[in-house]
Amino acid sequence: MTLAEAIANYIEQRKKAKLEPLQKKRQKVLDKGDEAAIAVANSEYISAAMPIEESFKPETWLTKRAKQAKQISFATHGAKFTHSDAKATSALVIDNTVLDKRYLVTSSLPEKKVDVVGNAAYFDIAKLLNLETSNESLKEQIESGTSSALEGFTSSTELLESWIEGFKEALDDKELKVNSLTKQLYFPISNCEKNLYHLICPLFSSALCHQLHEKVTSSRYGTSKEVRDARKAGNYHSLMDVNFPETAIQKFGGAKPQNISQLNSEQRNGQTFLLNTSPPTFHSQAKPPLSHKTIFSHQFTRKVFASLREFKTFLENLKPHENNFRTRYKRDHYFVIPIIEQLLHYASSIQKIESGWALLPECSLKAEHALWLDLNNEDLSFQTERGKRDWLPVVANDFATWLIKQLKSDEHYLLGDVEHAYFHKLCLHHLTRFERVTPAKGGI
Repeated sequence: MTLAEAIANYIEQRKKAKLEPLQKKRQKVLDKGDEAAIAVANSEYISAAMPIEESFKPETWLTKRAKQAKQISFATHGAKFTHSDAKATSALVIDNTVLDKRYLVTSSLPEKKVDVVGNAAYFDIAKLLNLETSNESLKEQIESGTSSALEGFTSSTELLESWIEGFKEALDDKELKVNSLTKQLYFPISNCEKNLYHLICPLFSSALCHQLHEKVTSSRYGTSKEVRDARKAGNYHSLMDVNFPETAIQKFGGAKPQNISQLNSEQRNGQTFLLNTSPPTFHSQAKPPLSHKTIFSHQFTRKVFASLREFKTFLENLKPHENNFRTRYKRDHYFVIPIIEQLLHYASSIQKIESGWALLPECSLKAEHALWLDLNNEDLSFQTERGKRDWLPVVANDFATWLIKQLKSDEHYLLGDVEHAYFHKLCLHHLTRFERVTPAKGGI
């Protein structure tokens, strides 16, 4: 099929779409078989269809559309994405020169999907210009100032030239203008005395947005879905699983996305994806506690500060008559045990550090604490002492002493030997269980 044939076929399809409601209406009458009604229906159809037939004669239709082409424009950056009522100029950026490859910008896209903005009623003009056969499109012919594909639809050279000039107005906006509803930046280019500046109007890149939309959609509904299904089933798949976690959706145009742009309406359903750009969560790097005398240093105390504060508030608000099982259960499972679990988690992070630090001369850590924390120390005598587990009650006792000190509040309550013994017992129980499931040196 030649480009001229594609144009003729496109116009014919547009005409059929216009005639289809009239044909369906007439067909309903024809199906009933009433001759009088059929005669009236045929007459009404001819009367209604004749103007449509006339308007869709190629020469007439092309002339009208060439005059209307200025109502739309091809663009990679649309002004209405900023505000749907913005009457600003959109931009068409087709230069592939990338100034800095470190940044993902519109110019870095090897193939840009060009959008269409303007009056949505005339988006069919864009579809006409985008018609392509044998790697040649009508838009490319119009850009060159000639069009062999349009020559067969008129014998008038003047009319052909008017078509080309008319359709050219859709290719890009000739007049640059901003609007109060678009974002504007005044960028100084000289000293303040001369009042010289650039007025910069940043525009939303529909081309970049469209490629992101295609990538995310493909990862969710394309081949990647098969990869994820295989992973969930525990099966092997040769392709890589591509996923975009924690995306958000931004809507453009509300119930009328066609008012924003053609791609926004017809291919993106009025939405685009936003990637998660939240900063990474900070995790402090675990280091061997060489300068600390015990694991219960200021560093660990800061980690459990919130838990200690809530525990103290709980104890300060206790009434004498609340000394019962329910209160003791809440004390253990809401406060003491969670603090012990945080201690074990903190110790686990230290145990993963490269071994051998406990025998360094600069290590000031208490011997029993060092035996617990330097899990994979290569020294044989060190592992022998560790295996005796004599250090367990010492660590538990130090925990009880530390916790009593942190909870001290002479104004509201007093904690003594009874509480110390209980905290020691509770910590020793959980510490022993923790050590039981901790892999020995060389274990898995």
